[in-house]
Amino acid sequence: MDNKRSILLFLALALGLSFAYWGLFILFDNGLLPFDPASDLMGALRGYGPSFAAVLSAAVVYGRKGLQELWIRVTMWRIPLWLIALAIMGPMLGSLILIVISHFTGVGVVFDFGSVPLPKMVIVFFFFAIVDGPIGEEIGWRGFLLPRLLEKHGVLKASAVIGLVWFVWHLPLYIATDRYDMTLGFFFSYLLNNVAFSFLHTWFFVRSKGSAFLAIIFHTAGNYSVYLAITLVPALNDAPLTEPIYLGILVVAAAVAAVSLWRNRNELRFATLTR
Repeated sequence: MDNKRSILLFLALALGLSFAYWGLFILFDNGLLPFDPASDLMGALRGYGPSFAAVLSAAVVYGRKGLQELWIRVTMWRIPLWLIALAIMGPMLGSLILIVISHFTGVGVVFDFGSVPLPKMVIVFFFFAIVDGPIGEEIGWRGFLLPRLLEKHGVLKASAVIGLVWFVWHLPLYIATDRYDMTLGFFFSYLLNNVAFSFLHTWFFVRSKGSAFLAIIFHTAGNYSVYLAITLVPALNDAPLTEPIYLGILVVAAAVAAVSLWRNRNELRFATLTR
């Protein structure tokens, strides 16, 4: 019962905060809010809803024991180095494949290394971790929600559910800031993106025996690799096939992860800490 209560509370808080952020823009547009929610500070804080929801849900439902479990997952950094390397270099390899395929589809691939000097490359990686979602989201998605779903559901169902929730959580944030054109094509591609990444996250979570720390690294590397690709090769921004190629690479990687998870599904209980 506690497991179900904690999931419902977490979802209500995480999704509720996301829609509340959208609500601030509606109030501002109607002259009912004395400050502009489009500020940089609000933009950074909006991505922390899932982590806030995880901390509050753990405290309310499980008390100190729940907070301790969450802390253990977030600080679980003693994991195989090859997993950390794969979490960082895997997305980078995906971007490299994207560039190579784009070249053969007629994109004029010209690298602009001057636009991203090495010190900036390092700083931007950590900047992404703090303000672009990874820390604000992964404590919730993989630190709190995923292990609870794995207790009651298989790896495939748990991954698909989080992918769907992740997609729904993003929508109010993007609608509020007019970040994308909300077309059917966008909805389909972004849903596919979130579900595919969810399967990959589950694979890393299981392999690391339940580390949300690794999820933060992988999420950061995923965002960073896209930034790096379109910054180093500006032509990708305007190429019509960039997004389909990117999604194709992502879906193939997710399919491989799903097959691996299914084949090793009987070994997944170690990803659940005893409460």
